[in-house]
Formats: sequence, structure tokens, C-alpha cells
Amino acid sequence: MRIGSQEVRSCLVVMAKLLSVNTLDVLEARGSAFERGYAYGVRYKSLIRRLIDSQYDFYVRYLQTSREDALREASQYERPIRDYSEEIAEEIRGTADGADIQPNEVLLVAAFNEVFYPKLSKACTSFAARDKATSDGLTYVGQNNDEGIDPWLNGDCVTLTKYVQKDGPDALIYSYAGAPAMMGINSSGLSVCINALGFEKTKVGVPMLCVVREVLNQKDLDRAVAAIERADRAYALNFMLGDNKGIVDVEANPLKVTATKSNGFLHHANHYVYGTEGFTDPKSGDPRVNSEARCDRMLELLQSNEGKLNLNTFQEFLRDHANRPNMICAHVSPARPKAHHSRTLDGMIYIPQKREAWIFKGNPCENEFVRYTV
Repeated sequence: MRIGSQEVRSCLVVMAKLLSVNTLDVLEARGSAFERGYAYGVRYKSLIRRLIDSQYDFYVRYLQTSREDALREASQYERPIRDYSEEIAEEIRGTADGADIQPNEVLLVAAFNEVFYPKLSKACTSFAARDKATSDGLTYVGQNNDEGIDPWLNGDCVTLTKYVQKDGPDALIYSYAGAPAMMGINSSGLSVCINALGFEKTKVGVPMLCVVREVLNQKDLDRAVAAIERADRAYALNFMLGDNKGIVDVEANPLKVTATKSNGFLHHANHYVYGTEGFTDPKSGDPRVNSEARCDRMLELLQSNEGKLNLNTFQEFLRDHANRPNMICAHVSPARPKAHHSRTLDGMIYIPQKREAWIFKGNPCENEFVRYTV
């Protein structure tokens, strides 16, 4: 059968779409904590402003919360952050100065896990594997970052920053514009991914994304877990951690921290998997069904490929569409209210021994992974 030029062009277009490569610009921020934050604020000034304006609009339209009330809620976290880490507080102050905005506005993003997430459902799927569970003996930590289309600028709010530090390891940090840290890897090989968790209510304490930033200042798993434990935690978060020597999942809320280690693999979504006590977790409804479906599917993939896990298999896991609409590679479900429209914004796989981050921009079924190093 002869293929015409039109068919060839159509095939090339389809292939280009399937193999599109979208990269993230990497900002290198050096100097003191304030100087690093200031460089970040200057570089992302317009993006931070756009994201904050989008958040204001979302609070008013969907959550019946005024701009003033949202800022007032965010401002209560300033003192606990400084008590926990002067360095992180100075980075936030530098970001505000560099972006020419008020510190409370940066806190609105820095504490979105506490100010925003308790009002909405959330979704992410993570994993870690090491040693004999992998085909090459390397450690892998990764996840899909599922997030709302609104107010997160349909994924355009993401930043990737390499922090070059004198008093701690350098760190390559994935985050939303203005947030201290979400996921990343540092020059000691310590890697972190996160999953949003529920709790009965927030408290005045350290925002969990500030805890993530402090984790990435540590040199090994034991110190990372200790950094989570010593925080006066304002809300809940799951930490999927790995380094050259091990992997551990940490479920943390204001009452308790549960650390679960493994010599094989770990998995998580947005409900408590490893038995943390003293929490309020949805027992039914779409959020729970969605989280359990993704979590169970990740476990199935890990178990069926144990001993064969590697970078390629994990890339395919993050492209998985089983259990539609409750998929690891999440797409917008029109059946849900607009305020809850979400999808996989990005996905990532970290390899501690190689100090590598493999990140795709957008849904992984439509994009290729790009390699970054710290």
C-alpha cells in the first residue's frame, strides 16, 4: 500500500505531539538566604504576581473568601516559620523584596497547603524503590504532580531552581512561584516527593512546604526525618524520601509522624497508607475512591515489576491510564465541578546516586522526560 504525502505529514504531526519535549528553565540562585530569595523574586516577579492574582480570584469566586481574609490567614504563619528556620524566613523575605510585593502575599503561596488545600480535594501519586527491587540496584523516587487547573495557571506557575548554598547541600527544587519547595533533590542525593493529606483542621504552625525546604537542606534520611519531626507542623503532608542508602515514607500531621522504611519499594497517594493515628480522612466519596484507585494501581505496577524496575518502567508507570477517570496520569474530568478540574501538571523521577532529576512538563502520555542535574 502506497502512503501519500498527506498521510506522512499526518503521521509526523502525531509523532511530534507524542514526543514533544517541553523543558523548564533553571534559575541558579546563590549567596545568603535573603540573596537567594531576592534573585528568585526578581526572576519570577511577573509570574508570582499572576499566581497571587489568580489565587485571589479563586478564593472570591469559589470559596467565598475575600482577599483580606486570605491574607490574614496566611500572615499567621510568619512567626512559626522564623522560629523553625531563620534561613527559610529570610528566603521568603528576599522573594517578597525581589518581586516587589508584601511578605504576606508570598506567604499566601508558601502556605497554600494550609490555606488552600483544606478547602478542596487533592491528588498526587508517588513511589520509591531501591536495591533488589530495581534492575540496576539504583534508588528511585518519583511522582506525578496532579493539581487544579485553576488557580494554578494550568501548570504555568511552575519554577525549577538550583540553590547554591555555603552552609548546606546545593538543591534542585521544583515548586510553584513563591512557594519555598515542593519536590527536589540535593547534592547529597537526598530526594523528596510529596502527597497532600487531610487532617481535621489547620493550626498556627510551620507550613508544610517550609518543612520540605528544610528537608532539602539535610544530608541524609535520618536528618530529613528529624527535620520533619522537630517542626511545629501546621497541617498534614506525606513525604516520600530516598537517598543513596535507603527509602522512607513519612506521613506527618500536627499530632504525629509515622516513618516507614523499606528495602524494596514504597507507594502513596492522598490517604494515610502506613497507619498514622489521630487524623481525619475521607471515608467515602470521590476523593477517597480516586486516591485508593491510584494508590492500588501503583502498588500493582510495583509488585508485578519487582526486580525489573528502572527509569524506563517508572516513566511508563507515570503514563498509566488504568481505572479511568481515577488514573495515575490524570486528565480533566468534565463531570467534576469546575473548581475541582485538575490534571497531571508535571511528573518527575529522581535518582539519588546520579544526582539526577528526570522531569516532564505536562501529561506524561504526551511528553518526554528531560534530564536535569544538581
